[in-house]
Amino acid sequence: MTAKFQSFIVWSMVVLAGLISLSVLFSGHLFSPNATFNGKFEAYALVKDIILCVFLIIVVTLIAKISHKYHCFVRLLLWLLIISVVAGALIYQPYAPVYDSMAVNVQVYRLLQPESGAGALWSHYFSTFPNNVPITVFLFWLNSPFKSIVHHFDDLLLLHAIFGQLLLLFSIYHLAKIIDVIFGKRVGNTFLLFCLFMPTYLMQFTQIAYSDTFALPFLIVGVRFAIAIFDHQAQHKYAHMASNYWLTTKNIILSALFLAISIFLRPNVIVVILALSIILIIFYARQWRLMLALICALAVFSFSTKAVANVTLSETHYQKVQDKNSQMPIESWFLTAYYLGGRSGNEINAITDKYHNYDQRKAYIREKLFEKFAALKLTGIIRTWHNKINVLFGIKTDFGMQYFNSFRKKSDVQAQKKYLKIYHQLTPKMIHLSTITVLTAVLSLFILPIYYLFKSNGDLKNEQQRYAMSMLLMTFEALTLFYVLFWEVQEHYIYMMLPFLLAIGAILSTFLADKILSSMFGGKKLKGL
Repeated sequence: MTAKFQSFIVWSMVVLAGLISLSVLFSGHLFSPNATFNGKFEAYALVKDIILCVFLIIVVTLIAKISHKYHCFVRLLLWLLIISVVAGALIYQPYAPVYDSMAVNVQVYRLLQPESGAGALWSHYFSTFPNNVPITVFLFWLNSPFKSIVHHFDDLLLLHAIFGQLLLLFSIYHLAKIIDVIFGKRVGNTFLLFCLFMPTYLMQFTQIAYSDTFALPFLIVGVRFAIAIFDHQAQHKYAHMASNYWLTTKNIILSALFLAISIFLRPNVIVVILALSIILIIFYARQWRLMLALICALAVFSFSTKAVANVTLSETHYQKVQDKNSQMPIESWFLTAYYLGGRSGNEINAITDKYHNYDQRKAYIREKLFEKFAALKLTGIIRTWHNKINVLFGIKTDFGMQYFNSFRKKSDVQAQKKYLKIYHQLTPKMIHLSTITVLTAVLSLFILPIYYLFKSNGDLKNEQQRYAMSMLLMTFEALTLFYVLFWEVQEHYIYMMLPFLLAIGAILSTFLADKILSSMFGGKKLKGL
């Protein structure tokens, strides 16, 4: 029964991955150039993108071949290039926050100013949007040891950018580490190559402190240690539990800690926890004690984080407005998820802002939502899902770069001119390269059925790789389904799923490269996969 259930879940994920890939194949013009949202940037035709994806696979094959003998050199070179891009972005493209992220950063700066006093400093914005309170509190904690050097708002933004870029490198290191252990160091090199070819991710995403940008690195590291808990047990299947007690305990504590921070910053991460629980149950049902220990540790860290946050909120005199009329009903999120093809817009704002009274507003939003569902019907809802997948992963994406054209050092006119000049020259190239990398990873999902069939012979190493791949795939698909089914989408929302997609793409691309190299070299299997 367990084997059949495992097979059902795995192949359901494979089918869903295939549907995502098929959707992306129909996300733009085949032969003529495409335009990104609002026509801000020009995107390549699908045929051109696919040809460039083939070139990327050739590069992956070459890296796989070179890594067979010169792994350390390739690894060092990739890390040097990644660090150069990450550090260079702080100097040449110092992105500044916009919209909600700006409100969060301004609030943190106000809380750090001792001369202003802590009382009554919270903006009314945080009463209306309490979902941004946790990231504000977290950034306040993070900056408190450095508040003596935060003299101007730009100082704070620079600190956040440095923190963000360090977290980015920290998360990439840990994801590469678990890939090395389970899939081989050649696959780890491919993953780093994919990261290098995602300049929008390396340069822009984590420079701006916000809930998703800071939650994602902690989620990645939490998943890494969750995989390690049970992979370690598999490697020592016949060893006495006491001999592995310390390593297992460490992995449980670190996984729970990082996942708790991620959930605190971005509560929708809970969908990942639920999804991963399914994978753990179907692969390691007999290790229920470890699962229970992980859940208990996660609960302890989550409640502790929340308790400490409440103390901070009390000390800074945060008061959530109790007026019911200032709250937004949950139906408003479903309205945004379906009313305008999954995007927010002025038409939705007109609906949600029509009535001041909460009950009237809720009834009106619900009425418009049901009207929209009736008009869409099943085919329209499916088209909406298709559109939302393409906003996230399609070839017409700009990864949100049209919104992030604001830079730090606002008072320095010459610096702003230099940043904008580089922005206009560099951003289209960043978008093209990132699109090719994402498309390669997405199209590699078509290899999943073959991959799982190759890894189904019951060998312990294959079982470990099936388990780790399923954990990565379930994380990717759980987050994707959350945005496609229940939330609005914007191009930059891809980043919550991106590292897991790149990891999956690296595993499958290297698997393909391994088959190519094996055929070229007389069927000789290369070490590392």
